[in-house]
Amino acid sequence: MSKKNLYLIIVLMVIALSYLSYEQYKLGKQLNEWKNYYNSIAISNVQAIMEPPELKVPNPKDMDVTLVDFDVNLLQFEDLNGSQFSLRDFKGKTLFINYWATWCNPCLAEMPSMVELYNQYKDNQDIVFLYLSKENRNTIIDYLPKDETLSQLPLYKIISDDELFSTRGIPTTFIVDSSGEVVVKDVGSAIWNDQSVIDYLNNIL
Repeated sequence: MSKKNLYLIIVLMVIALSYLSYEQYKLGKQLNEWKNYYNSIAISNVQAIMEPPELKVPNPKDMDVTLVDFDVNLLQFEDLNGSQFSLRDFKGKTLFINYWATWCNPCLAEMPSMVELYNQYKDNQDIVFLYLSKENRNTIIDYLPKDETLSQLPLYKIISDDELFSTRGIPTTFIVDSSGEVVVKDVGSAIWNDQSVIDYLNNIL
């Protein structure tokens, strides 16, 4: 085979591989767009049926102990800058604790109402909002550009969990009063900026 023909074959192979790579890229991009579209539809469907939380005390079957011992509690977490915290850092505060994940559409569905609630209290020194995820910190950071809502909330990555706040599913939200009593455990998506929630928080602050 002549060098000319060999070079021609190599060029054609490079062109073919480049074309296949481009087609694979386009397919991956289209699949990602469809995935995002599906997720947005799923989130909208959840939002359409959400209701305000019931704000009930935890069921004794779910939580036999509801008083936080801040001196021995093992719940530790870090913010998206890597600064570490422990629940004991917020002793004496009312705590609003939400367990969530970037892959959880029901979690994402309630976040807009979470933002509105948080914005009403973010300057109140007596209440602390903690949005906790077990995901890798970089996973959370990489997801933020997809959802501007989340970037408005104080997000944390769990370092070590505590059995007191164990939950069978997410989203799960706990409200702890200033004495350390877990006064609310709510599992599932809810409308958290409802007036009933505001009245409840105002009453315990």
